[in-house]
Amino acid sequence: MSSLQARLRLAIGAAVLTAVSISLLVGAFFVRRSLEQTAFDGLERQARLLAQGDLHPSPGQLGRFLATQDERLTVLPAKQARLLVPAGPSGRITINGRDYLYATQPSGRDAVVLLRTASSVRAESRPFFVALLIAGALGCALAVAVAAALARGIARPIAQVARASRRLADGREPDTLAVAGAREVRELAESFNTMAEQLTRARAAERSFLLSVGHELKTPLTAIRGYSEALEEGVLKPDVAVKVVRTEAARLERLIADLINLARLDQRRFDIQRDSVDLAEIARESAQRHAVRARDLGVRIHVEDGRRANASADPDRLLQAVSNLVENALRCTPCGGIVTLSAAPGELTVADTGPGITADELPRAFDRFFLYRRYSGSRPVGTGLGLAIVRELAQAMGGDVRVTSSPTGTAFTISLPTDDLHALTQRSSVAHTRLE
Repeated sequence: MSSLQARLRLAIGAAVLTAVSISLLVGAFFVRRSLEQTAFDGLERQARLLAQGDLHPSPGQLGRFLATQDERLTVLPAKQARLLVPAGPSGRITINGRDYLYATQPSGRDAVVLLRTASSVRAESRPFFVALLIAGALGCALAVAVAAALARGIARPIAQVARASRRLADGREPDTLAVAGAREVRELAESFNTMAEQLTRARAAERSFLLSVGHELKTPLTAIRGYSEALEEGVLKPDVAVKVVRTEAARLERLIADLINLARLDQRRFDIQRDSVDLAEIARESAQRHAVRARDLGVRIHVEDGRRANASADPDRLLQAVSNLVENALRCTPCGGIVTLSAAPGELTVADTGPGITADELPRAFDRFFLYRRYSGSRPVGTGLGLAIVRELAQAMGGDVRVTSSPTGTAFTISLPTDDLHALTQRSSVAHTRLE
């Protein structure tokens, strides 16, 4: 009896059966009382009619006495009638252990007494009791059917929520529940649908976050390994390699610190420390970071010479975003191609000579996994998160990123706010962005 539907059936059936039983008992009581009252009324009418006939008792002590199977008629002197029946025009008496209903009516100095056996009245009520029992049985049968329908109607949406909850607990996406039925049932379905949608988004955000972090951890590790190998082979001078390794190790340490903070605070947020940066210097540093990788791929990295290009940004986060663009450009550029970095006040552009992106795909270029799914079978691709991370970091720093493309190459431009150094030193601004 652990099923809610079975319990509802039992509870509703018991309630209806109790109500029907009480109704039958009350109905039987009133039916019996009504029939007895009808019998009394009939006896009184008959007694009045007989009294109007000027009946007198026959000679003898017992007076006139007539009897049928169920009725008795006697005409007695008034004194003897008072000894036979109690005071009152009608009532119940017992004669020789047999119950009677009586009615008496004076007729001059005599009295007409009319008796009727109580058993005959009960016999007349039997068909009514049988009809009540049949009606009660039909009512109980109907109540059982209604109880089953109600129980199923109440339990079905709850069972659907239970099944959907099990699917959700198993990590599968449940079907959307229909919002129908009673107000409470609708609210339950709406609440579950909202919860399932939020949980699905949370799981997707968690997966995307882990992929994003993995993607960002890979970049400094790749640089450290590349410069370590170059140092081992004697390709680079120790001071250059050590500087890059130290820089990437510091970046890796910051990413790990972010992970620890996220685990402790349960927040998917990164701090953005605004400062005045030289975009030209960021371009040169990013090119230097990927020089080994570019050489291995046979791709040349070119940094356009230019004057200082000021912008307001987080140097580490900006370097992270530009590195993602350079890494993406190196992956898409064929051997012998060129990746060009150029800087201007408030803008830093990374252009490649790869196959480009079609015009209808440009609006979705920064969507997570879109280009990964689109080109995973036709060209080298990353995890599908690099460009999304670039956009999130650029927007967190108060800027944005745009893309232009043609069959001969693609250019990504990070736009950032410009601010003079004096204004920046007068205030400290910390922005937070949720890395979804």
